[in-house]
Amino acid sequence: MKIIRFLGGLGNQMFQYTLYKSLQNKFPNTKADLQGYNDYPLHNGFELDKIFDLKVNTVSPFTSNLYYNKKWIYRKLRRLLGLKNAYTEEKTLFSFDESILNNPKTAYYWGYWQNFKYFENIASEVKNDFKFTSPLSKENQEILDQIKLKNSVSIHIRRGDYLKDPLLGGLCGPEYYKQAISHIQANLTSPSFFIFSDDIQWCTENLTLDDCTLISWNKGSASYIDMQLMSACKHNIIANSSFSWWAAWLNSNPNKTVIGPKKWVNHDDPNVYMSFPQTWISL
Repeated sequence: MKIIRFLGGLGNQMFQYTLYKSLQNKFPNTKADLQGYNDYPLHNGFELDKIFDLKVNTVSPFTSNLYYNKKWIYRKLRRLLGLKNAYTEEKTLFSFDESILNNPKTAYYWGYWQNFKYFENIASEVKNDFKFTSPLSKENQEILDQIKLKNSVSIHIRRGDYLKDPLLGGLCGPEYYKQAISHIQANLTSPSFFIFSDDIQWCTENLTLDDCTLISWNKGSASYIDMQLMSACKHNIIANSSFSWWAAWLNSNPNKTVIGPKKWVNHDDPNVYMSFPQTWISL
């Protein structure tokens, strides 16, 4: 048996799902552990079933505890059942470990697995799974119509929970966005910018754009609609966020320009960086 523990918000769940999907194609007895969402106070809980209508094979609370719980009784059971070494934690953020995909032994995987190499062989399946199906509100449909008509460029500016985050905060400031916008303006004809942010005041104070639409109303359980709209844009400027990484990856424009931050996390190790497809630009 293979078990993927799901954790985090939507973007993280999507990366974990792609590992789940890759393993399931090779090892049919691959399951998902969603028990962490029973008392998870952040984001919107497990969302893949609601947004994409995806079904995952889940483990029972007992099985989850058997592999994950640190209480004495479960540690004892793991020893008795030969599961002591089943727990496998991601060694380095954003890295790719090919042995994860080829290990035939029973394993319980804890991590974010944010590397497209885990699913590049099933990319078409992943795009088919991550299709937005719910009808849009009138307000969002009007934005989508504009996006389709124009040479649209999404800009994702995430502040909110990032402001006090020691790992992710303070990396995508005005200079990054100004550089990215300058690159777009120098290389694309008549770009029209669509800014998606949880801090519109910061955007208006720090960015000056003539052709610009601000989107800030998709909140709570409707937050995913920003990803949907960003993915419909012809080009993308992303934040150091798995949420906008996925929006850019799901963008189906074959000639898209995607710009992302070179420094994704506050980390001293130069080997800790987010993986981009070859055609994306790092600034």
